Amino acid sequence: MTAINGVHDPTIIEHEGTFYLYSTDTQQPKTAGVPIRRSKDLIHWQFEKQALSEMPEPAVKWSKAQGLWAPEVIRYKDEFRMYYSASTFGSTTSFIGLATASDPLGPWEDQGEVVKTNATLAQHNAIDANIAFDLSGEQWFVYGSFFGGIYIAPLNKETGKLQEKSYGQRIAFRPKTVDTAIEGPFIYYHPETDYYYLFVSFDSLNDSYNIRVARAKEITGPYLDWHGTAMTDQEKTPTEVGTKLLGSYQFSEEPVVYAPGHNSIFTQANKESFVVHHARRKPFSDQFHLQIRKLYWLESGWPVISASIYQGSVSRMPEQETLLGKWEIIQFDHESQVISSQLQEITALKKEGRSYLWGENEFVPYYEYIDQKERLFLSGITDQGVAFLGRKVYEE
Repeated sequence: MTAINGVHDPTIIEHEGTFYLYSTDTQQPKTAGVPIRRSKDLIHWQFEKQALSEMPEPAVKWSKAQGLWAPEVIRYKDEFRMYYSASTFGSTTSFIGLATASDPLGPWEDQGEVVKTNATLAQHNAIDANIAFDLSGEQWFVYGSFFGGIYIAPLNKETGKLQEKSYGQRIAFRPKTVDTAIEGPFIYYHPETDYYYLFVSFDSLNDSYNIRVARAKEITGPYLDWHGTAMTDQEKTPTEVGTKLLGSYQFSEEPVVYAPGHNSIFTQANKESFVVHHARRKPFSDQFHLQIRKLYWLESGWPVISASIYQGSVSRMPEQETLLGKWEIIQFDHESQVISSQLQEITALKKEGRSYLWGENEFVPYYEYIDQKERLFLSGITDQGVAFLGRKVYEE
């Protein structure tokens, strides 16, 4: 059984050859706490159980939450640590707690508060935890959602809690003209470029979610997008801040992918990396589901996201002559509307390291499986700093 429906705010870990998926409690299926799913191949998932089926009392007392949101799970030494969020929609009265276990399936023991907020204590919102690691092996607590921006604070890796009673420093935020809509942070260090990459989601999770990225030489920032604009910039048009990698789109004869967002990055034991996120089949609905896509890298040092959902790895690389011809291209812009594919023809290319240049636009090509057949795709970033996706058109 493939149990991907009802998955929201997903994160994945690997342990002893098995993948474990944790996500927000959406009551799909009827659960309390944090749903846990398991897979052997990242494709076929089954629901196993829930963690923290008895809601932690301190979290409920503070937030009045009905369920737990946006879990982050890491392993430190022989201990699995789950950072869970407790809040109610539209509120900054929020609580991030820590639970621990000796096995990915638990049982999980609550360790209490990591950080909490309300309108009296702070102007930001304590949900959506991510644990990031710097080059010295130290851990950082990254969090914050929608209200007030994204924060980072040093973590005591032995206790799993903050080093000091501080909210940390703000590394990304948006102005009130767009409802300060930024959430779901995830920081990923890429050794080939020696940059830290901050992934976030902009806008409303109901219909206009989209994934953006910026990068920094230090884990605490400043995080700059493709144009060199800081993620704290309040002067530039808000929709133009952050390098947009994925938004709502539709290839011909395919369903619309609505509001992809709240991503994590998962790197499996064989070093393949994936963007793990949810999307909707219909806006303003509970028809959300899991999507896992390969993460690729341009020669220029920017990440791009696969144009298709992962159905297994294809190791062979395309030859240059196979890239010429007709393509369906999804060209994202800075806004949040659905982008439909347009037919375009590639007639000339220039090879540059792992990338190709199509005019001034940089992309990487790759094969991926679609219904057990290899199909050719591309992902890139234009000379305007916005991503595009492509699917090769095969003549029947």
